[in-house]
Amino acid sequence: MRLHLLCGVFLIGLHSAAIAAHPKVQHSERKLNTLDPVSLQEVAAQELRYRLPSYIVPTHYKLYLETQVHTGNRSYSGSVDIHLDIRQQAKTIYVHQRGLRITSNELYASNPNTNLTFLETLRYTEDAEREFAVFAIRRALAPAPYVLHLDFEGELRVDDDGFYLSSYLDANGTRKYVASTQFQAISARAAFPCLDEPALKATVELGIKHHPSYKAVSNMPIFAEAGDLDGNVVTYFETTPRMSIYLLAFLVSDFLYTENEAAAQRVYARPNAINQTLYALEAGVRIMDALDEHIGLPYRSYMPKVDQVALTQFSAGAMENWGLCKYREEVLLFEPGVTTYRAQTTITTIIAHEYVHQWFGNVITNEWWSYLWLNEGFATLYEFLGADMAYPERQYRDLFNVQVVQRVLITDAAESTRPMTFSRGATFNAILSLFDNVAYSKGGSVLQMFRLLLPDAAWRQMLRTYVQGNEFGTVNTDNFVAALTEAFDGVVSLPEGTDVERFVHSWVNQAGYPVLEVRRSYRGEMILSQDRFYGNKIVNNDFTVWVIPYTMMEQGDAQDALFEWQWMTSKAVRVPSSTPNDEWILVNVNQTGFYRVNYDPSNWYMLIRTLLEDTAAIPMHSRAQLIDDSFHLARSNRLDLEIALELLGYVRHEREYPPWEAANRVLSYFHGRMRGQPDYILYELFVDTLIGDVFVTLDITTVAPDERLLEKYLRQVISSWACRMEIESCLTATRDALEREVFDAEPVHPDVSAVVYCYGLRTAPTVAFQYLFGKLLGSDNRGERQLLINALGCANDTEQLSSYLLAAIGGELQVNFNAEERLSILQSVLSSRQGVDALIEFLTENYTYVVSLLGPNALASLVQSIATSTNTLDEEQMLIALLEQLNSVLPASVSASARTTASINLAWPSTREGLLLRYFLERYNFQPVQSDTVLQPDA
Repeated sequence: MRLHLLCGVFLIGLHSAAIAAHPKVQHSERKLNTLDPVSLQEVAAQELRYRLPSYIVPTHYKLYLETQVHTGNRSYSGSVDIHLDIRQQAKTIYVHQRGLRITSNELYASNPNTNLTFLETLRYTEDAEREFAVFAIRRALAPAPYVLHLDFEGELRVDDDGFYLSSYLDANGTRKYVASTQFQAISARAAFPCLDEPALKATVELGIKHHPSYKAVSNMPIFAEAGDLDGNVVTYFETTPRMSIYLLAFLVSDFLYTENEAAAQRVYARPNAINQTLYALEAGVRIMDALDEHIGLPYRSYMPKVDQVALTQFSAGAMENWGLCKYREEVLLFEPGVTTYRAQTTITTIIAHEYVHQWFGNVITNEWWSYLWLNEGFATLYEFLGADMAYPERQYRDLFNVQVVQRVLITDAAESTRPMTFSRGATFNAILSLFDNVAYSKGGSVLQMFRLLLPDAAWRQMLRTYVQGNEFGTVNTDNFVAALTEAFDGVVSLPEGTDVERFVHSWVNQAGYPVLEVRRSYRGEMILSQDRFYGNKIVNNDFTVWVIPYTMMEQGDAQDALFEWQWMTSKAVRVPSSTPNDEWILVNVNQTGFYRVNYDPSNWYMLIRTLLEDTAAIPMHSRAQLIDDSFHLARSNRLDLEIALELLGYVRHEREYPPWEAANRVLSYFHGRMRGQPDYILYELFVDTLIGDVFVTLDITTVAPDERLLEKYLRQVISSWACRMEIESCLTATRDALEREVFDAEPVHPDVSAVVYCYGLRTAPTVAFQYLFGKLLGSDNRGERQLLINALGCANDTEQLSSYLLAAIGGELQVNFNAEERLSILQSVLSSRQGVDALIEFLTENYTYVVSLLGPNALASLVQSIATSTNTLDEEQMLIALLEQLNSVLPASVSASARTTASINLAWPSTREGLLLRYFLERYNFQPVQSDTVLQPDA
């Protein structure tokens, strides 16, 4: 399952974080805003109370459902035969159910010839807290197979969970209804009574009765369709392989599909979006072919087909149901001339993520949610590798470090982070809380480290061993260790006293990650030491030890050399070194290991000199790593900030996207701190200097047909900063391009539209804002709508911003925005201080409407974002006045947190970090936009 970050709070063009997290992570984070940490601890301690007893094992479900969803009717009914293997004498049967009404039940004994013998109708009680139906048996059952038949009734949910109702507007503006499912993690029980734990795998036989104007689709191909006497149709599906019940999926709709019959793939969508499915079909076929070859266990040896479905309402973002992957429209549909390169990247990588799950998640499944990383880590890694194998010319794998590894290194440096293998309990919220960046991004990053220790052929053999040895079953860390041990045998030399189990457990069972300190004596040796890295402090009494693999490159080494793996297994060690004293060393080449590296100052300065004089002498991913590591080492007081800033200065010579993306995050952080300060002009000059030489080489409003994907990323980062710093040529170019679309019907290329629309609005006439707003109202493409929402939030005209914010809650313009779009509009204006001021004024007058439409969590999130953007005394007074106005609806904890955030921001200029940055800026004579200029200290 893949989660997608909303990018409304990011500046247009600087929002690459939006594709760094799976859509489900954002869904989980939104849900977690309501969690009480104390309650979470309590349910974790009582996990076994919520677990099914081990003596009851389901083997097969025969499920039948009846729905009249075509009318919008939420009521449905059904029956299920649950085939059970009772493994010890029992007088009680537990079945999960949530919000259903069981109308009748019958218990049968099942003999080897599949004959059923009626035993009794059972008395049962409901345990709503634990979501159990508990059936009491008059006479104890002997260990044997049984069948529990249940009739039940339910209502389609309206929260995009379980078996739920959604809708869309057709080409005539008529509302059409859809019944769909989302069962991960424990919501199959909300659709029908079942045993809803991932280890309890069973086969499923499904029939759905529905109106003949609609079609049903599920994991398996249709076996038969039969008309009923009442004029409805029953669709029967082939029996599934043995699988976890959360992977069952079905859809009842009037959707159409495009098809590649030879590849047994289809893409379903609402009829008025069916022309946007062709790229998803092409990418699906390419990616599946690539994964078949890479893994060596063809998908079709497990399942006969795979379908993809684009849904207008799907809070999970994307889901890997076996043979029926589901997605939100904006992460699956592609419209030529409208969809941007970033959106296409998201579509491609999400398809790869869900397709890799067909093996890692479906053929083999995490034994319990504490091992979720064994599902999501593989999917996160291969969303980039699989996409890259399908489209090698796009270099998708070059996005992995800057968009996955470096981002999770930030979040995993918190004291509150968790180990990869970890459980918080067995309730809905406790399990949902595990769908986080640790399971996804850290899981993928650590697996990447394991992968790169092996030759490619050995890694691929490990994948086959791992899957085949556990197919149709469930896995935990021990199963992975066993497969990796076999792969390492005779290939990877582990240090004495260390085996694969210790190596793997040091990464998956411990929270956080290390910083590897490299201190050269310049007398023929180095001292290596490791400590747990915290983002905000140094802890000297932390005795956590990781088994760290590392590579080392010396100045002058060829970048394509095979660097030998070495190992660090203790807190500190002395290592011989033959590197000349006037030459640098580089550890963790291309950031293959999941940790940070710090050096002594002399080595840092030698690296900086080379970056300035011969940038390409250091590998591209190492350049990005050096920027990222040095910045966060400085922020945690492990490195002098001046060293990090001097290293950052080299990027004026950088022409590749990954290092610039790392620099982008650094510049964004300091911009947030410096904006509004008296010497902000010095920071503007600094940024102008860094981007100037690259900016003058770019055409920021046109796209060449043969342009590389990474060149598009680079242009968006640079042009966003150029316009943000109000470089006149940037603002003029974007305004002119926008006006050509408005007045001359010359469309802006989608790959530059984010920057052109956002910054073009800053100086364009009012008619341009009206044009883009009209374009938003007329679009039914969810991806384009989100881009336009973000762009309109860039306006700096007070009246435009006020009208736009009112549109989010209705105002005079009764616009049919959904709730998510309404929140995105409110978030979009946070891209500028003018927008923040407009939002404060809007909330002061309209907070009751925001709460009623979007809920109290949305208001709290907006207030916290305003506090984050508060840098001056005047801005603080505006925040305080807003908090006083919201006193009756805002929790005291939110108000206190906002005040604290603002206080920290105002105090920043007098902190060590603030003073060092200003000292650095004052000492340099910056000369922007001169190709031969190098940063030089003032005399």
